Amino acid sequence: MTGPFPDVQGAKSRLLIALVVDNSSSMREQDAIGELNAALAAWRDEVRADANLCRIGEIALVSFGAGGEGGATVVDPSGRGRDPLPSPFVPVGEFAPPTLVASGYSPMVPAIQRALALVDRRREELAEQGIAMAYRPLVYLLTDGAPSDEDGRPSDRWRDLAQELRRQEAEQRLLFFAFGVRGADRQVLEGLAPQANYLMERNNFSLVLQAVRQSIDRVMSSGRNAPAEVVQAGVQDTVGELRELQDWFIRQTGL
Repeated sequence: MTGPFPDVQGAKSRLLIALVVDNSSSMREQDAIGELNAALAAWRDEVRADANLCRIGEIALVSFGAGGEGGATVVDPSGRGRDPLPSPFVPVGEFAPPTLVASGYSPMVPAIQRALALVDRRREELAEQGIAMAYRPLVYLLTDGAPSDEDGRPSDRWRDLAQELRRQEAEQRLLFFAFGVRGADRQVLEGLAPQANYLMERNNFSLVLQAVRQSIDRVMSSGRNAPAEVVQAGVQDTVGELRELQDWFIRQTGL
């Protein structure tokens, strides 16, 4: 029996990638949303040029700001604006994210929960089709702030979510990474991803997505059963190298 998600790839194993991105009103400051949109467009070209990733990879995109269910919106990752959306995931080769607009509060926790549910559902549908997971699903948070409730008040619901994330990682059901740029709440990042949180200087989403790309490579080279801490330590090293390169560029150019 097949589920509602069409099988458009021939590979008999898959890597699921979910991006959870902040498009709340704070992203208007210093045009952080513009930086994010430009970085996603460049990252799209990079991942689509990777033949192996295109063969096995599928991507979903969840944003959190105004609109959607509780402020969490499942965005059409193909950029075609399909409504209703036939599948929250598309093959990497079809990834073409639309331009995101910043507005609303920051319902980070519902957005992450929505991404986890999408991953679980897609994994079940693939299992029904006899398609296994090539690697653990990867879930990435990209934010410039802290979580709020539906009324814009600070929310500490992330503490309960952190426990669920640790459980799923311990059961090797996923790997979760939390990336923040200027303005992000370090305590929240560290709580959600104790060994995989990364706070960048400025609104450098290009650097963030370079790190995301490197983490995907790390997972694919480490193997399906590599301990989470091994993969995360490797990503920490990569982020450190990217930061050093960025600092060198700034010193050389004065930008």
